[in-house]
Amino acid sequence: MIRIKIIILGLAAALFPALAGADTPPMSAVWTSPDGPATTSEEADLAQIEAYMSAITTLRARFHQTAPNRYVSTGTLSLEKPGKLRFEYEPPSPLLVVSNGSAITLVDYDLKQVTRWPINDTPLRPLVRAQLAFGEDVEIVDLERSDKWIRVSVVDPKNRDEGTMRLVFEREPFELSQWEVVDGRGQVTIVALDNLEKNVELEDKLWKFKDPRPVRNRRLPGKR
Repeated sequence: MIRIKIIILGLAAALFPALAGADTPPMSAVWTSPDGPATTSEEADLAQIEAYMSAITTLRARFHQTAPNRYVSTGTLSLEKPGKLRFEYEPPSPLLVVSNGSAITLVDYDLKQVTRWPINDTPLRPLVRAQLAFGEDVEIVDLERSDKWIRVSVVDPKNRDEGTMRLVFEREPFELSQWEVVDGRGQVTIVALDNLEKNVELEDKLWKFKDPRPVRNRRLPGKR
C-alpha cells in the first residue's frame, strides 16, 4: 500500500527508473536563473493565483516528471474540475493514474493491479478543487517571489503527513509552469508542464480505464 501511495503522490519515476530513461536530464527549477525582486505585494500575488486557478475548468498539458533520483518520465495530463484528472504515461511505462472526481486510481498493467485512494487525501487536492482559496483548509507554509516567478507552498492542515504541494507560476504570461510534491522525508518530485491548454473540451472517457484484473477480483472496493 505504501508503494502505491507514493506513486499516486507523484513518485512513479523514482520507483521505475528503468522506464524513466537514465539518459534524460532532470528538469531545471525556474527559480535557478538570476531574477530581480518582486515588484508586487504578496497579497496581490496570492489573489492573482486564486483568480487564475479558479478560472480553470479544464486543462490539458504535456508533463515532465522528475523524481528524487533525477529520472524523468513524460506523458499527457488532463484535468477537469472538480476532482477529475488523468496522468497518461508514455510507453514503456505500464502506469496510468486516473481520478473520477472522488477516488484517484493507480493502474499497473504489468502487475495487473488497481489501487484507489481518496483524491482529497493527496497533495493534488488544490489542483482539482473547483475554486482555490487560501485559508483554513489550504494553508500557506511558504511563499517565494521574484520579478519572473512565484512559488507558493501549501498543505492540508488536517493531513500534513500527506506532504506539501509547491505551485510555481511564471509571471509573463501568468501561467502555472510546474508543481512539486514534497514527501514526509523531504524528497521532492517535480512535475513541469508545457503546451498547456486551459478550458478545452475533454472527453468523458478520460476518467475511465480498462481494468487489467481478473473479473473475480474487481469487486474489492477501496484501498488495497
